Amino acid sequence: MVRLCLAVLLLVLLPGCRQPGDAMGTTIRFDARGDRVAATPLPRATSLTLPADFPRDVHLPARYAIDTLTEMPGTRVVSLFADGDVVSLSQETRRAMARQGWQPRLATHHGGDSAVLAFEKAGRSALFAFDRNRPVQPSDDAGVIVSLQLQDGLAVR
Repeated sequence: MVRLCLAVLLLVLLPGCRQPGDAMGTTIRFDARGDRVAATPLPRATSLTLPADFPRDVHLPARYAIDTLTEMPGTRVVSLFADGDVVSLSQETRRAMARQGWQPRLATHHGGDSAVLAFEKAGRSALFAFDRNRPVQPSDDAGVIVSLQLQDGLAVR
């Protein structure tokens, strides 16, 4: 239970720790006088891909780009930029995970800006955190930051 609480806390707080500018998917530019000019969105496509052994029974949004992949013994953490909004993506994930046999263990929603879902199946756990991306410029694509932590209960003790 302590591990789950720490994981939830980490997934909820980490997206808020991003630096402004290119860490949010944009590059801040300045002209010769030092005045800020319109931001240039970075392409959402990255060279990162899911590992070949990524579980097929874990739901991912229909359209996404991988921001980061972290692997540790018994744990994988994936951060995605996804098209859509927090409410629809979390509801879609909830339904899809249930169809794959995952048991819901936690569902928390904070208005339309963030949501956390936790599931268990066959000794594994999946924790999703959905956070509305807050772009630097109003014209930038907002989308959603989806953080996913997968744990193999047998390997983590």
